[in-house]
Amino acid sequence: MKKVFPMPPSPTVVAQKVAQKMSSDIPRIIKHLPKPPFILQKKLGEKILGKLMAEQIEMGDFDCLADKWVNIVVNDMGLSFFLTFRDEQLQLSNQITQADVIFSGNSKEFILLASRSEDPDTLFFQRRLLIEGDTELALAIKNSIDGIDFDNWPAWLNQIIQKVASFVTQEESETSRTFSQHEFGHHHL
Repeated sequence: MKKVFPMPPSPTVVAQKVAQKMSSDIPRIIKHLPKPPFILQKKLGEKILGKLMAEQIEMGDFDCLADKWVNIVVNDMGLSFFLTFRDEQLQLSNQITQADVIFSGNSKEFILLASRSEDPDTLFFQRRLLIEGDTELALAIKNSIDGIDFDNWPAWLNQIIQKVASFVTQEESETSRTFSQHEFGHHHL
């Protein structure tokens, strides 16, 4: 008698499961990595921000940040940095004791924001991304974020953001589907 073994999953299924596992573990991994000196983070971060936000800087979208500080906190990664607009450029610091506005949330919400997979207002109204501090400045910054044309970003960066966002949204839908099945499984209609 010949033994019948189940068919192994396809390489695509295996790759998706590995990517999902990695995407859920990335925040924890990053949180425990040694952080490079802030001077390197600052130089690299400011250069990247200058390139990615060049259009918004030119249009004056960040003028509202002149002499003001926004603290961006990615909770699940343990990342926190301060941002201002000075000398026609976005500048980073880690020496600020109090920000005018604090934006905080988990990496998943920031990815959904950057990928436009979720409406920014939904993320804020559901309190998945939080804004605290100067309300007028927070609204101006939120509107600046809404005005970012991600299509002007490098194609490779948008592809990475979209790929990570698809894993995040797929993971969310699988979790909610499992939760719904679990909930309905215990109720008799």
